[in-house]
Amino acid sequence: MGDLLSKEMLGDLIINIINILILFFVTKALLYKPVKKVFEKRKAEQGKLLEEAEQLKAHAMEKKEQYDALMADSAALRISTMEDAKAQAQAKAEEILEAARKEAAEITGTTRAKAEAEREKMLADAREELGAIAVELSGKILGREVTDADNRRIIDSFFGA
Repeated sequence: MGDLLSKEMLGDLIINIINILILFFVTKALLYKPVKKVFEKRKAEQGKLLEEAEQLKAHAMEKKEQYDALMADSAALRISTMEDAKAQAQAKAEEILEAARKEAAEITGTTRAKAEAEREKMLADAREELGAIAVELSGKILGREVTDADNRRIIDSFFGA
């Protein structure tokens, strides 16, 4: 019976090995290759997505650099505009100050001229009044009427002219 059992076991062993080999080849043909294809397809899609992500990242970096450049240009333009406005305001202020100085000089000159004219008028009035007083006094002192020529001579000698 030991021989029989061994032959049966050996037969079962060979059948099991054949079953395993058939199962292996069937599984490989039906499952492994399609699953491998799915994994390779998924890996290719992931590679494609990673490549697209890298392109998007590069594009975003370009946009960021453009944005930074625009911001720098904007800041420079803002500073330049402010400096121009400041220079224009300074020039306008100088222009206004110069106009005010000229106006003040004109007003001062006009006022001086008016004061000088008024002084001359007052001096002329004072001469006439003093001349009239001098004529009246000299007429009283001399006891006669003083002529216009006498009047002029007395006034001129009084003022030292």
